Amino acid sequence: MDKHGDREHATWSASATERNWNCPGALALTMNLPESTSEAADWGTCCHQIAEVCLREGRDAVEWIGQTVKGKKHSFECDDEMAETTQVYVDYVRGRLAEYEAATGDKAMLLIEQKFSLADLDTPFDAGGTGDAVLYFPLWKLLEIVDLKGGRGVRVAADENKQTRTYGLGAMLANAGLVVERIKATIIQPRTDRQPKSEEFHVADLVDWTGDLLAAMKRSRVALDASPKHMLDVRDETDEDTGKPFKSVSTMVPAAWATEHLKPGPWCSKTFCKAQGFCPALQQKALDAAGVWFDDLDQPRLANSPDAMSPEALAQALDAADMIEGWINAVRAYAHAQAEMGVTIPEYMLVDRIGRRKWKDEDGAEAKLKALVDDPYTKKLVSPAQAEKLLGKKRAGEIADLIEKPITGTNLVRADKTTRPAVQPAVEKHFSILD
Repeated sequence: MDKHGDREHATWSASATERNWNCPGALALTMNLPESTSEAADWGTCCHQIAEVCLREGRDAVEWIGQTVKGKKHSFECDDEMAETTQVYVDYVRGRLAEYEAATGDKAMLLIEQKFSLADLDTPFDAGGTGDAVLYFPLWKLLEIVDLKGGRGVRVAADENKQTRTYGLGAMLANAGLVVERIKATIIQPRTDRQPKSEEFHVADLVDWTGDLLAAMKRSRVALDASPKHMLDVRDETDEDTGKPFKSVSTMVPAAWATEHLKPGPWCSKTFCKAQGFCPALQQKALDAAGVWFDDLDQPRLANSPDAMSPEALAQALDAADMIEGWINAVRAYAHAQAEMGVTIPEYMLVDRIGRRKWKDEDGAEAKLKALVDDPYTKKLVSPAQAEKLLGKKRAGEIADLIEKPITGTNLVRADKTTRPAVQPAVEKHFSILD
């Protein structure tokens, strides 16, 4: 299985297009930082790895349930959620191929994990990426880019999505001989939307957009050229106790440069900017949005409290919450990394993280348990996905009425960021019962 987490990224990667486009200084602030990942990112990486094998070998994601899949840093046991997330994407791609063949009698082209470069556009940086699935429908003169998203915290919109448009541009350049009139960019994000989200546009519109992309790249080039050489000091060091190598990062971002080139916004957390933990512009914007000020003793104070806010003020605060939470999480992650590097943070210390209990020796535990009890194991009902696999696609419908997706509560989300219908508030349910 191809380890997606081990792939090298271009200086201007497709996944960072939105961030670099909106914040010209982001690239200068992050390009020399060591690569990092998170459990959430690696979870999505594992989905991509399984999906690639499924499409290449005609398999289904349910086959991985119970197996360990390794991301860049974190490993996961594939469960129903990971298998289902992957399978929704795989089924969509297969469905599009079948739809075209049924409508035309012709075969579509499928390119899996196709790498591309924007070098032919004479970009100021090496720029490129990898498209999850590229489909070409000759008789429709349509090129479709399908992008799998494993996240559930941030709903990714398809309209004017700069990442998927960059994939579309890259696919056009990588497959220059194809006759294409229209491009369709589709996002599959099963953990937030069961239905795919798509944007379709004419090739001429992509050409116009490419001019805007190159202009954004030039703004980043200006910011990079204007940045001090020692704004970020990344050094290779060795831990004295363990002897293990690590990279230490010290920062000194000039205020004038930050004011001119750093533009914080939703893209900071949405695109997982590596500079979130120390970006001075993001820090100031987050503090301003939260209404934080410092008293005479240099202690943080909040200018307002939620119970004193109007509905309009609450809406503004909720809009800022994602950015503030992203900044807080990034600060915590950055502080932890600094502490691991030996930096002393006043009033804080590193402690052991205690995991769940497990057998020291599974074989030895099995032998002892067999001697202690008649049957140390219990039979477990297979999952719906495993049952459907056992029955096969033709008979899977026989158990459809036995499966449910239980409602476990409610979430408060922006109305324009969900396709789910509104539900009745708990207080209205209560009073309707009384009535």
